[in-house]
Amino acid sequence: MKSVGSSIEQQHQQRTVQLSDVSLSHAQFMHWIAEFNQATGSWPDLDQVQAAPLFEQALLDDLQCWSLVAWDAEEHLVAVEQWISLPVVGSVAAGVPIEAIENHQGQLSLPLNLFRERPTYLLRVRGDSMKDAGILDGDLIAVRKTENVGEGKIIVARVDNEVTVKRLKLDGGQVALMPENANYEPIMVAPEELVVEGLFVGVIRERNRLH
Repeated sequence: MKSVGSSIEQQHQQRTVQLSDVSLSHAQFMHWIAEFNQATGSWPDLDQVQAAPLFEQALLDDLQCWSLVAWDAEEHLVAVEQWISLPVVGSVAAGVPIEAIENHQGQLSLPLNLFRERPTYLLRVRGDSMKDAGILDGDLIAVRKTENVGEGKIIVARVDNEVTVKRLKLDGGQVALMPENANYEPIMVAPEELVVEGLFVGVIRERNRLH
């Protein structure tokens, strides 16, 4: 049981998790833990964790150091804090609500405390127009569905039936959707033509593709 002892010891070497630290590999592994619990009614033990298709010791070490999982007294790996299940949304057809079920690419179960506010869904980003804000091509961003957004916030907006992620700037009688990349120009939108789909509340780094 040396590996368990080593892992329990690592639980005391905690560090604060940053949103940019969490990759899709971490998210997939957490989702496996949550699905195991839902399917069996119990948390996985060491042998079951190490047999998981997505298992990597480095992923487990990170989750423990971030206090997102922990070994209990019976040496089962349990989720810490509240976890929520979020749909993953890919490309969105023109005129279709962004959370439409036919556009879902699966679910991910993630700790609620990873996000600035409670998200409604995860959206896959295409392009690099927001790279200077730490949102990269292929990342999953967490979005809270709301129309109540303020100046300077990063939002998901629909313009001419196309979805874009930009920073909101109010410029007189117009709305400017600002990129975070000098290679792109702002998108100017009349207020009545802007449809706000939601507010950016977190990011999951894309380092592996979603299965």
